[in-house]
This record gives sequence, C-alpha cells and structure tokens, in this order.
Amino acid sequence: MVKAVLFIHILLAIFWIGGMIYTLLFLHPVAKELKEEERKKLARKVQGRFFIGVWVAILGLLITGFYLWHGYRPDFSENGLFHLKLLIFFIMFLNFSYIHAFLYRKGKFKDIPVFIWINLIFGIAVVGIITFIR
Repeated sequence: MVKAVLFIHILLAIFWIGGMIYTLLFLHPVAKELKEEERKKLARKVQGRFFIGVWVAILGLLITGFYLWHGYRPDFSENGLFHLKLLIFFIMFLNFSYIHAFLYRKGKFKDIPVFIWINLIFGIAVVGIITFIR
C-alpha cells in the first residue's frame, strides 16, 4: 500500500512540475507569437484545463503526503528539511491560488508566467530537499 501511495504522490508532483515546465518552455514562447486575442483565448482554454489538474494534484499531494508522513515516515516530524519542504509547498499553494483566483480569472495572462517561474523554482527545490531526506 505504501508503495502505491508513494507512486501516486510522485506522479502528482511530476504532473504539476512537468506542467509548469511545459507551460514556460514550450507553450508560452509559442503563444507570444500569436495576436493578443488569440493568445488570450489559448491561455484561457489551456490554463483553465491545466489549473483544474493542478487543484486535483494539490489535493492528492496533501492526502498522499499526510498518509506517507504519519503512516510511513513519522520520523519526518523531527527533520528540519522536511519542515522546510512543507513551508515551500504551502508557499507554492498560496502562489498558485493567487495565479488562479486573481490573475487567471481577471484575464491578466501576461503576469502568470512570472508566478509560474516562482513555483517552478520552489518545486525543483522541494524535489532536491526530498531527495536528501529520503
């Protein structure tokens, strides 16, 4: 059971981080070549679908992470790096909430990549941290 939950947890993290990489390195550069109206239409459709997936990933990461922490690795409670990981995850959650609730819903698509870059950097940091405390 633990391996299955860990697999789901890692898969959800890959989805979120991979989606940010795809958005920033592939989708955004191509979208910048489109006309303003086309770019907004594309952003609304693509990000709308992706953001639903991110909410599912966040919920899944919370559930699987809680299970893994308390059911599998309660010793993480004593690890400062683990607490740093939790803090970074919380910042990522707040940042994404801002992206979705304020930037996306108000159509401020030009500002979204900056905040996605912030989350991507934090996401890579979380992967690095968890690698060291595994």
